[in-house]
Amino acid sequence: MLRYILPLLLVTSVSCTHEEKSAKLVIAHRGVPYFTPEETLPSYLLARDLGADYLEADLQRTKDGIIICLHDDNLGRTTNVLEVFPDRANDPVSSFTWAELQQLDAGIWFNDQFPTLARDSFTDLKILSLEQLIEIAESGKSEVGIYLETKHPELFPGIEIELRELLESKGWYEKKLSNGKPAVFLQSFVPASLELLREAFPETPIAYLLWQGAGCLQEFNAEHLSDCLDFAESLNIALIGASFGGEETNYFDQLEPWFLEALKQRRMEIHAFTFDTKGDIRTYSPLTDGHFTNRTDLHLDYYGRKRPDVDEILAKYGF
Repeated sequence: MLRYILPLLLVTSVSCTHEEKSAKLVIAHRGVPYFTPEETLPSYLLARDLGADYLEADLQRTKDGIIICLHDDNLGRTTNVLEVFPDRANDPVSSFTWAELQQLDAGIWFNDQFPTLARDSFTDLKILSLEQLIEIAESGKSEVGIYLETKHPELFPGIEIELRELLESKGWYEKKLSNGKPAVFLQSFVPASLELLREAFPETPIAYLLWQGAGCLQEFNAEHLSDCLDFAESLNIALIGASFGGEETNYFDQLEPWFLEALKQRRMEIHAFTFDTKGDIRTYSPLTDGHFTNRTDLHLDYYGRKRPDVDEILAKYGF
């Protein structure tokens, strides 16, 4: 679509050798939710075995203190909470215990919403804890890191310190992958949580996620962006998570020339979200350093990285 194409000079001025392509990070956004229910076991197993560089997850906390992987602040969209707890269907995640969450089906909604991709084995999937995600990351043949977002952190005071304690206990605090890259990236839209993350993780790479109207980016212009980047630099953050108007996601498009130039001037990297079509990958990948994607398969194909077949991976694990 023409409205998604940046000026030709900007796009073509970036060299795209195979070496440079291979250096871009492929970040599996909630696993591979195009083919599987998001942030569930099959989704992360698929992302890991396809060859994603990082498994991305949204972190929240149960009433009894378990850090879990879940995007929404309630359970209505991705579970059958209305059937199991009809009087609590709109209650926040923080009001449920881990045992209560384990009574829910976190996969059947996917079959209902995407019948052409439905699998009987997606029924009765469970919400995952962060500990379970770490076990998934550790147990594959290919090495993979984790990319964690504090979601709705204002609802979970102290989650940043608890996250550090959990990662320390699992040997993932300041862990490095064999290629020298950090095993953990952290991210948030919320400035207050970014401050707490930096205090708890002085050396861990952190991404400041930007969205128009959120944090300091109340308006999408150079002045407000400058305020955001000043704030990031004050926390030694040199990584920006920027949205763009992709062909399917249609997020707010921040990857405009002046925006990219502002980050370049400050030597900041960009991890953009989310790349879900071949066209978006071709157009935007040369402009960014890492890519959140719901289609890990398409990214690996674009970069010429060999990968197994999606169906073969899912069948291997009984899905």
